[in-house]
Amino acid sequence: MAFLVVNKEQVAKEGGGDFISVSGIYTLTLKHTEIANTTNGAVQANYFFDKTMSYGNNIIGINGQPTFGYKILEALAAVLGEDELSDPEPTTVTFKKGAKELSCIPELNDIQVKAWIQISYRMYKGEIQEDVSVRRFYRVADDASGSEIVEHENGEDVKFGTRLEKDTAFASEIKYEDGVTADAVAAWKKAKSSSGSGTTPPASAAAASGFPGSGNKPAAGFPGAK
Repeated sequence: MAFLVVNKEQVAKEGGGDFISVSGIYTLTLKHTEIANTTNGAVQANYFFDKTMSYGNNIIGINGQPTFGYKILEALAAVLGEDELSDPEPTTVTFKKGAKELSCIPELNDIQVKAWIQISYRMYKGEIQEDVSVRRFYRVADDASGSEIVEHENGEDVKFGTRLEKDTAFASEIKYEDGVTADAVAAWKKAKSSSGSGTTPPASAAAASGFPGSGNKPAAGFPGAK
């Protein structure tokens, strides 16, 4: 009788031990950035990093106006030295459970960035929900934020990395909302782990059309839209 039979599926999960589980500022590979419409008319950016995935970052609200998430995406473009981002195009994105064709921004495929990742917990339909959001991007080479890069280009005397230094003081904070506590989250994670349930990427909504900076007509709410 064998002393141990290897459960290869469980071993594979252990291999993902560097997957982000706490808030912080990380150097990451941004594999893809999907742009998708929601059922209520908003537009979202879904960031697929090598060590985490961040869904539902609103960039255009249901009122058709750019949101805080749009500013984050603009700043990412500045961090990468891009003056504009093209319309999303069909892109094959590979997950552990298979591949999907999603609408992704071509300039944001396989790039190195520093990102402030915020993890929070809230209640959704009676269950604890973990949310992973992006608060800010920085340039890997010198820790410059998008605003610092633009200010430098405008001739201002800027010390790159100042914004990151300030953000570091708050970056490790994990948010608990709707009465959710750290103890409740720990119990929820333990139960989830023992049940063997994993996270599955949500089905993507229809692709957003008319991304800013493209040659196509911008969607309502984007700069330059009529």
